[in-house]
Amino acid sequence: MFYLLSVQGQNRTGIVADVTRLLYESQINILDSSMTTLRSEFAMMLVISLPENASKKEFSEELNRLSNQGLSAFLRPLSESEACHSNAEAISNYSLSVIGQDRTGIIHHFSRLVAGLGANIIDLNTRLMDQTEPPLYAMILELYVPENISKAELDSSIQTVAAQLEVDAHCHMIASIEI
Repeated sequence: MFYLLSVQGQNRTGIVADVTRLLYESQINILDSSMTTLRSEFAMMLVISLPENASKKEFSEELNRLSNQGLSAFLRPLSESEACHSNAEAISNYSLSVIGQDRTGIIHHFSRLVAGLGANIIDLNTRLMDQTEPPLYAMILELYVPENISKAELDSSIQTVAAQLEVDAHCHMIASIEI
């Protein structure tokens, strides 16, 4: 039984230890995870596998213990194909970095460009650099770009959007790593 577990709450020391202890004590395996802080908030998503003899109801009750620690948890069932990296579109082959004056629509314009090319955003991180004047906005996207899209076409499209938004944008291929 595979699930997507989302946990959110005000950031504090020990959240990862608390959540993973609960999973460990319940004999639940973490297949994949992503965790981050957004200002004062903490968010994590985990793809988990419950043992065959486990009860979703009992595990959901265990998750309620997290609310005593100021955390919210959401559990969504996944099919086996959703839980496993079964297609190439789940693996990044390009990285796109964008930096410029903060303005509304930066994520939208670049995500619309990526979708229009038939590419997929695998990961997206943004930061507002509050200490600068005017405030700078930084964004890094990991992308899966189909082989039929040339690097030149990708770069040209990115530079068109970057010029419209008056930001700097750079894209490069990610070397594959074999383990």
